[in-house]
Amino acid sequence: MVRFRKVCFFLPSSNRDGAELSGLECMDALLALGIEVHAVLPRQGPLLADLAARQISCQIIPYQVWIEPPAPVWKRVLVTAWNLLMTYVAAFLVNRRHCDLIITNTINICVGALVAKLHGLPHVWYFREFGLEDHGWRWHLGEKFSLSLMNRLTVLGLAVSRAVAEKYRRALPAVPVHFLYQPMDVTPSCSPEIPLDQGTSQITAVMVGRLQAGKRQEEAIRALAELRDRGLAAELWLVGGGDRQYGDFLQSLVQEKDLTGQVRFLGQVDNAFPYIEKADVLILCSRREAFARVVVEAMKAGKPVLGSRSGGTVEQIRDGFNGLLYEPGDHRDLAEKIIYLLQHPQKAEDMGRHGQEWALKTFTRERYRQNLTMILEGL
Repeated sequence: MVRFRKVCFFLPSSNRDGAELSGLECMDALLALGIEVHAVLPRQGPLLADLAARQISCQIIPYQVWIEPPAPVWKRVLVTAWNLLMTYVAAFLVNRRHCDLIITNTINICVGALVAKLHGLPHVWYFREFGLEDHGWRWHLGEKFSLSLMNRLTVLGLAVSRAVAEKYRRALPAVPVHFLYQPMDVTPSCSPEIPLDQGTSQITAVMVGRLQAGKRQEEAIRALAELRDRGLAAELWLVGGGDRQYGDFLQSLVQEKDLTGQVRFLGQVDNAFPYIEKADVLILCSRREAFARVVVEAMKAGKPVLGSRSGGTVEQIRDGFNGLLYEPGDHRDLAEKIIYLLQHPQKAEDMGRHGQEWALKTFTRERYRQNLTMILEGL
């Protein structure tokens, strides 16, 4: 029996991106175990509606990230000073909530860990990313010191994949790190927010995720140009908002490759599942994905998946069974895999079916809750 009565859950943002949705799934599991949950967020945002629907109390404390793309020294100093101030503010406010466990959702915030230290509470860090390898993030306080601090402030680590768990087991030798797969529920089928017509394309691919360099949407665009040059009609839907500079780069690349009519930028949507259902294949080009929610969503929709052979993706895609893997950075290899699906429709259908069977069996609320219970009982 889990002995904790109330958990304070520190979130990195109030957006509805993958890390935040995964955090909600963890909170749902805690609630199902009879544990009260209190959420702390740095600002207002759409996630507050999800918390209200679950009757989860929350507080806004404007802390900042302590790991991000390279930043100037003056910014790192100011942000560090601000976070120390917010730690004492949070310590006062959280103490009034009488929590007996603190969970920090993702590595890019540290205030929750410091609050736990001040109050002598156990602290769990939920590792949902690699950091440098996937996002190009750098620690404000340097890697060596930051990891040493995490090592001292954490009694247990949770990781979204084996690959992520292996990294943090090496980085934090004093911390037991367990991996458990998210349940990753999908929203029932409904009409897309933006109506789409697949036209005369022989195959339609979809990518779901923020437009940022680590997601490598450019590889899919270059693969589309390769298909066009080989006389094949393909279409690509890019679902997600993100980095404006990288988005402008992608737009210019589409124009350079003369693919304006074949690449659709759909922006941020509340529910990407209808677009996955309408597409023929989902593509994941991330240089090193920790674990992709969209891969599981596509599998649950019965779609074959093409992903880069790196990170947690190789745990999700069994090459030739429920999807295909291509060499990261090689858009020609990606194009060859798309051609394979076109030329072998029965194989593509089999991959979709195998992926669906595996995903529906593996990524469930019951399994996640059971695994989380066993882990927390060991604290």
